Amino acid sequence: MKILDTNLWVFGTLRTNEQAAELLAAIDRGETTSAINAYMVQEALSAFDRTQSLSPAERDAVKTRFLTRLTRMTGLIEAPSSRDVSDELLGEKRSAPAVQTLARVCGIQPKDVPILVLAFAHRDREPTILTNDKSFAEFQPAAHSLPEISIEHIP
Repeated sequence: MKILDTNLWVFGTLRTNEQAAELLAAIDRGETTSAINAYMVQEALSAFDRTQSLSPAERDAVKTRFLTRLTRMTGLIEAPSSRDVSDELLGEKRSAPAVQTLARVCGIQPKDVPILVLAFAHRDREPTILTNDKSFAEFQPAAHSLPEISIEHIP
């Protein structure tokens, strides 16, 4: 099982990173299993909104394709419903005391905590978190009593 960080979902959708695009295609075909949570979906939608190279109409089209694709991915074993995704979710998650505590204890950024928690929820599948964030990739789950989880840097 591969848990992609939000940047890889965004870069793969925009096809600005070939390896990310290939990972999404493998999930599409069911060759790779993955999961995504509401926090990550909202983070991706916000990233599309900040993509200056896209016109407003293109942003809307990309967001629609992204959300539609999630519903059709054969290898996606967990995806949130639309009612799980809200604009306030990002701020609430990052500022929540539990998120701040886990970030501090693990030495990671608060934005990465929901990704780690998602991997932990699927620990029986021995997930690998794939990230293009070098600092997150340096995190060693086993050193924090999470031996079932691994993490890899995708440039």
